[in-house]
Amino acid sequence: MKTWILWMPVAVAAALFATTANAQSISVEGRGTVEIAPEYATLSASVSHAANTAAEAQAVVDRLMNRLLDGVENLPIEEKTLDAGQLRIQPRYRWSPATEMQEFQGYEATRELTFRLLELDFLGDALQMLSREGATNVSAPVYGSSESDKARARALTLAFASAKADASALAEAAGIPLGKPDSISTGGRATPVFRPASRAAASMSAEMAPRYEPGQLSVSASVSVVFSANP
Repeated sequence: MKTWILWMPVAVAAALFATTANAQSISVEGRGTVEIAPEYATLSASVSHAANTAAEAQAVVDRLMNRLLDGVENLPIEEKTLDAGQLRIQPRYRWSPATEMQEFQGYEATRELTFRLLELDFLGDALQMLSREGATNVSAPVYGSSESDKARARALTLAFASAKADASALAEAAGIPLGKPDSISTGGRATPVFRPASRAAASMSAEMAPRYEPGQLSVSASVSVVFSANP
């Protein structure tokens, strides 16, 4: 029985040869990435206000949220994604060096708003509206695409091709034939990663909303493949 030993850089492939009484195998990993254009953006914002009473703090954030909702009505959104039902009220305290105790300062109320913007041409208008109508915090847009599943399928194809190419190179170097895959597995579905290439172009007129030009979404997949390698 022959035992094959091969040293290789880790960057080439995480590969090893397993020898049993009847067969040998080559284990490799591959990764593929596909870039697609984003089609929509999920926007999140919140309004907060502190007051002496919980009722007063809530009344203010409710009024501000109504202004945001009025502004959202003028945007091309997916209605079922609109969520403004989150309310949080909590007491506020401040440490007093004089008394060495926490002193009650009142209440802070916070309401959150999320929605999916279907047309990215309106992204500048949406962000401008949220700030103008009283949002105290606006999160970065989260981009997405209906082509994510298809892009993942292409990424898996590329990942397998990469793994097979490494296995073929290793088999050739070791002087053994490369057989069919004995097993194939893939990692969990990763969220598409937004390539940080977006940029906002300043408007020539203060009355116009700034333009936002998103970059690409990177969809990646990885596979682990065990090929039979019988001499």
